Amino acid sequence: MSVKEDVEGNVVIGFSNNNILMLDCDGKEEEEVITFAREYAKFHDLGSALVIKTSETKQLSLNLRPLANYCIIFGRVLSWEEIKWHIQEAYRLGMVDEKFAEMRNYSNLITIRVNAKNKEKPPPEFVHYFHNGDDTGIIEFLRFWSICKELGRKDDKNVNGQTRILLRAVQ
Repeated sequence: MSVKEDVEGNVVIGFSNNNILMLDCDGKEEEEVITFAREYAKFHDLGSALVIKTSETKQLSLNLRPLANYCIIFGRVLSWEEIKWHIQEAYRLGMVDEKFAEMRNYSNLITIRVNAKNKEKPPPEFVHYFHNGDDTGIIEFLRFWSICKELGRKDDKNVNGQTRILLRAVQ
């Protein structure tokens, strides 16, 4: 990697929190993540759920459907002990990988990227919002995202307008 290529990266900004359940669901089909978010939020009374695509992958499922990396943000505020339990449960159900689950043993924070990482990894894209009562965690994430989404590279596109639409939907 040349110095010039390295400089074209971005300052990566993340939303960190220890009382909002946020799950990294890497290498999954979009419909699988949306269904999981909706059903899991309803079953465990976690409030609303926001599904975000954090990046594309070049992989396909066995059904030849594209796989991507996603994040789910739930609306209800929880204790860290509850969040750790939900992370272990999501791991048991195959929605998060072992690395994500094990990291929670060393840190009491979850961090989700809010801006572009580089040209290949644009800002996270909102995929699905499921209204289920409590939106507190989602609103907190969206407020931070709306401030930071365009920071970094000047050529980031496709982020204007999403904030107004989502904030209106959750309020």
